[in-house]
Amino acid sequence: MSLRFINGRESIRDPIQPDTFSVIIAGDCCPWENSIETIRDGKAAQIISSVKPFIDSADLKIIQFESPLTNNDTPIDKSGPNLKCPPECIDLVRAGGFDVALLSNNHIGDHGSAVVMETIEHFKAAGIKTVGAGKDLATARIPLKVECKTIQISILNFAENEFGIAGKDSAGCAPLNPIENIQAIKRAAQSADLVFVVVHGGHERNPLPSPRMVSAYRAFADAGASIVMNIHPHCPEGIELWNGVPIVYSPGNLFFPWSDLSSDHLNAMWWIGYLPKFTCDRKGVYAIELMPYRFDNERMHSLPPDDTEKFFNYMSALCNLISDPETIQSYFDAWCAHEGSKYLSWIRDRLAKWPIELNSREAVRELLPVRNMFTCEAHNNMITTYLRLVEEGRVPQALEGWPKIEILQSPAWAQKYWEKLQIH
Repeated sequence: MSLRFINGRESIRDPIQPDTFSVIIAGDCCPWENSIETIRDGKAAQIISSVKPFIDSADLKIIQFESPLTNNDTPIDKSGPNLKCPPECIDLVRAGGFDVALLSNNHIGDHGSAVVMETIEHFKAAGIKTVGAGKDLATARIPLKVECKTIQISILNFAENEFGIAGKDSAGCAPLNPIENIQAIKRAAQSADLVFVVVHGGHERNPLPSPRMVSAYRAFADAGASIVMNIHPHCPEGIELWNGVPIVYSPGNLFFPWSDLSSDHLNAMWWIGYLPKFTCDRKGVYAIELMPYRFDNERMHSLPPDDTEKFFNYMSALCNLISDPETIQSYFDAWCAHEGSKYLSWIRDRLAKWPIELNSREAVRELLPVRNMFTCEAHNNMITTYLRLVEEGRVPQALEGWPKIEILQSPAWAQKYWEKLQIH
């Protein structure tokens, strides 16, 4: 079912009285760089003040925290940046009033297993529950059980298989494995009234999910999830209702400042996100409300009424696109046709030195990004789709859809904020 979010709200059905509650699940939060000093100066509340009333309106508040908390400098070998925030940055989570931190993501293990456990301890000391990471694989997979208005909730948190995944005897996060995840959802549904499933995965900067994600997340809903939510693309994506279960494909970043504005990571929608609030009863979600916002390198800002309306129109368009399988496939083909050649060239350059001395850590380090291309579901999916397009001679045809993606990446109402950031 395609959702429209007129005035930011969508009613799914009438509630079952009297037990009802609301939950907010916020996207990627990594308060690093310039914001660290703001938090150390005791001004964490100022960063989040514009959205705090909306957060306060929920009974249960959940946040994806995409960074370890540590002062240690023990970066692992990996591809991409090794993120970390000093322990004081937990004050932003406190200032938001969040109850639960989701820790299954591709950065929680950036500074090793000991720092994973240190991060969990910092949240525990702050009275904030965690899920999705643990001292070993078995522990990381354990659902978090909470109670809200007498309703029993089980929260499961998985991440695509990049770096920082827990091992049999090493700390890290719980991995995405749809077959195992579905069994875990079914078990959780037997002992809880509601099951919330949050996945960290997908394609960065892509405003639409891949067909693989749509298929997997619908299967999670059919297995017993009451909410399915994906976080990681660093831009807003749409929401669909699948057999009565809302699936959020990406709320965008909550607060993720980035001072290098020339970075390939960034575009206009990096700085735009939304907070979804789900109103639930024992049967599941019966209403959804969205609060859009923007942020810069200093704080979050609510959108003015005119841009709020434009955002909801934008979301309606994204939701509508998800409802058609052929459309989702064509957009994903365009994405892969545009990105695939770059990724294969990147892999070729790193394999040029093969065979390598396997006892040389420096040589092995050069190959780890290649490993990530094969083991991370999103990267693997993109490369294999690109190679299929090459095989079928359809790359030029697929590329014809790329301008549509570019339009979604840079809507005019959001582009002006991006340009303002670049000027300053």
